Amino acid sequence: MKIGILADIHGDVENLKLAIERLKRENVDVFVALGDIIYDRRNASETVAALTDCGAIGVWGNHDLGLCVDPQEEVLRHFDDHVIDFFDKLTSHLEFDGVLFTHTLPIQDASDPMSFYLGKRPDEGDALDDCFSQFFHRIMLVGHFHRWYAATPEGRISWDGKQPIKLESDKRYFFVINAVMNGNAALLDDEQNVLKPILF
Repeated sequence: MKIGILADIHGDVENLKLAIERLKRENVDVFVALGDIIYDRRNASETVAALTDCGAIGVWGNHDLGLCVDPQEEVLRHFDDHVIDFFDKLTSHLEFDGVLFTHTLPIQDASDPMSFYLGKRPDEGDALDDCFSQFFHRIMLVGHFHRWYAATPEGRISWDGKQPIKLESDKRYFFVINAVMNGNAALLDDEQNVLKPILF
């Protein structure tokens, strides 16, 4: 399966369209959004329309919480029905084929706003050890940190997101995917065992 990964769009519709176009050229089977789809209500309708057109599924991020976790009527009234419907389908995490998708570290409570702002970074303390010991997926993919990052249970991998990374079938991996708003996306090809950065 080829998975197109879209992290931290923040309502940047133009970059989102570029990312989708590039990933379609790679013949992806499914698009997954890693949260922070919007920044606020600006461009929400256009952003959701682009994601809906390509059949994207995804998880919520901290900027999406108001539409995903106990949304209040005063918040909902600022958004179109198709936006509300899209965010209603997002979850705290997705998992299939041994891959776990979350917005921030999977050890953090995705329904608690403070976990996004006070939680650990992947390279801080025992955060990665906790992720690998509490979650047993072959691959974990997160956004939130607006950069490229790769690690195995043995530690960080030297990788700057400028070239594809070949995955060993007997190893487990943790990746941070850089933001769409920064001109980045990624392709996970689990048949070829490759994670390919998409830069535009």
